[in-house]
Amino acid sequence: MSITYNPIAIRGVATEPIIEEVLFENNTINKSLVTFDDDVKAETIYTEASATATMQEFTCGVPTASGDLSSFDAIVTPTKVRFYTEFCPDKLRFSRYKRDMSPSAWNDFSNEFERLLIGGAYANQISLSAERNFWVGATSATLSSIAALTPGSANTSISAEEQLIAASALGADGQFDGLITKVLYNDSRASGVAGLGERLKVVGTTITSANIKTEYDKVYEAIPSEVLENGEMPTMYAPYKHRQLIATYNNNVANFKDAFLVDGDTYTFNGVKIVFVPIPENVILCARKSHLFWVTDLISDINEIKVDYIANNRRDWFLDAIMSIGAHVANQKFNVLYVG
Repeated sequence: MSITYNPIAIRGVATEPIIEEVLFENNTINKSLVTFDDDVKAETIYTEASATATMQEFTCGVPTASGDLSSFDAIVTPTKVRFYTEFCPDKLRFSRYKRDMSPSAWNDFSNEFERLLIGGAYANQISLSAERNFWVGATSATLSSIAALTPGSANTSISAEEQLIAASALGADGQFDGLITKVLYNDSRASGVAGLGERLKVVGTTITSANIKTEYDKVYEAIPSEVLENGEMPTMYAPYKHRQLIATYNNNVANFKDAFLVDGDTYTFNGVKIVFVPIPENVILCARKSHLFWVTDLISDINEIKVDYIANNRRDWFLDAIMSIGAHVANQKFNVLYVG
């Protein structure tokens, strides 16, 4: 990589501050929207358990065994990835950035450039890329496996809409399977064999401000009643666009105003919290936060960038960021996936 920059020789006063690129925040990390499982150097094991208890008639004699106890393990290994690029700072000598360079021809690096471009825009892009890949990443092998499935209407089948979303909107940088991909197709199942997740499938349509309540009703009605009645409430994970669609819906005086409640930055639908994440439009995932895992060695790795000369006899620099990342989804049979 080189520095793309056409500087103008400083003849007057440079306007402050530098206008930075508009970026989303990585709210998945900043707001802890999922469960973070760190200190995973190589792999970790997730265990799921279930039981069936059957009431039967009392007898004084030998009772008949009835009911089941079951448990299974799933191994998750986060993928080690990196962001790496190189640049020569010589162009900075002729720009506004020269103002804070130290004297001597040996010194051609700018603290302002490092703060705004490396520690600012570039670091933010790394954080956003990690978040995007966590949600919609998919390997080419997994995408091929999803494409090869035969679509059907049953919950045990892939839907045509899910296949289309996988083909058109999943993949990102292709280094590992992200959360939405894991909900669709994974080996974190009792059989240990990769295949359809046991998610609750809702087939929808293109969501607009006119039909958004109707489509969210479908998601809400698909939530198992025991999930709403016991313990932690689920969360609806929605695409960024839905924030605008909800506002437009609420601005229509003819619409039902108690459907989407907005209190500052808190959105709810029928008492279920809505958060906005980088997933495809017309996709909604409803699950408990404790069912969704961001698996990594160290969460703070996402904020660490190594910057130095490439070699002692060279004047160009490298930027290097290394981290591990993986996604895991648990208790699939209680999670609702809407795809329109």
